[in-house]
Amino acid sequence: MNMVEYSEYRLGSLCNRFSSGKGIPADLINETGKYPVIGGNGLRGYTDTYNFDGECAVIGRQGAYCGNIQFFSGKGYMTEHAVVTQPNSANNAKYLTYKLNGLSLGHFSGQAAQPGLSVTKLARLRIEMPPKWYQDKVAGILYAYDNLIEVNNKRIKVLEQMAENLYKEWFVRFRFPGHEKADFENGIPKGWAYRRADEVIDFNPTLKTGNQTEFTIIPMEALSTNSMVLDSGCFVRQDSISGRRSQNGDTLLAKITPCLENGKTGFVMGMPENEVLGGSTEFVVMRSKALTPHYVYCIARSYYFRQTAILSMNGADGRQRVDEDKLKSTKILQPEKTVLDHFETIVTPIFDGVYQMVQENKNLIQQRDLLLPRLMSGKLEVQYALND
Repeated sequence: MNMVEYSEYRLGSLCNRFSSGKGIPADLINETGKYPVIGGNGLRGYTDTYNFDGECAVIGRQGAYCGNIQFFSGKGYMTEHAVVTQPNSANNAKYLTYKLNGLSLGHFSGQAAQPGLSVTKLARLRIEMPPKWYQDKVAGILYAYDNLIEVNNKRIKVLEQMAENLYKEWFVRFRFPGHEKADFENGIPKGWAYRRADEVIDFNPTLKTGNQTEFTIIPMEALSTNSMVLDSGCFVRQDSISGRRSQNGDTLLAKITPCLENGKTGFVMGMPENEVLGGSTEFVVMRSKALTPHYVYCIARSYYFRQTAILSMNGADGRQRVDEDKLKSTKILQPEKTVLDHFETIVTPIFDGVYQMVQENKNLIQQRDLLLPRLMSGKLEVQYALND
């Protein structure tokens, strides 16, 4: 097998552009717009102007996401926290992104209280690169995996939006099946009622571990701000349980600032049957008592419930937590059982579909990550990678 020859270069010499973007006033960043605004950790929002057009690797240069690497293609507005790394014609932007991801650039940020990367120092960084033809082939193989992962992520978002829209349509706007013939009383259908949350939801349930000897611990970083999916890559396995206990079908709600305000919430699914999980003490675990598991998750994601939780927070600035007693006394809508069961019948396949695509992505990531170091080092010829 012929080994690919690598040559050493300074990072700056590989690029047509190697510089930070420019600051942009917060009031010019919107939820929608013509061009994405890219910061050190990716998309910040949208605006009506752009300062970059092309393909590049983006390096996060400041703060918690210092050293974060992402690929970008198209027109966008690059902020001052994003280092635009646009390669010259002799190099491939996707390949360079994978290469930089393997260098752990955050280690070069220094010991300051606010981590930061010097663009000048980064430009002098020495890295080894193969010929362009090899970069193109490796990037094509690896990016094919990333495209499949991204397609699944988009499908997951669509499914989650479907569940959220159905919840709002039935239980906020009251346009559930048969609503035209329903009698309403005090603003809600007859047979429905507002209950204290702790009458219909079991908060922080006590779970016995039985003969279980190993435990999965879910940390706060496993919760997403905008998805039900828990990041299993953050899970920890240990021989003792700690923190909040949960099982499949439970909802995890962050109770500490800023995690709650940022939307950190997750739904436990896909774990072994009856396994008890541990987790952060900064969670509120919510389990259905007189509702359904998926309805409880939708409640936890709802604007009304989240605002109630946020307004109940107390404690020192920067470490405020939800007042759980106030949360438990919040009024929750309990629909009539047949309507609730019908809702569960529809949304269960949606949640199952999300889980299936999460598993597909895990497999794709595992396959990609097995190939990546061998392809990047030239130890695996591209034709063998294509046949794996």
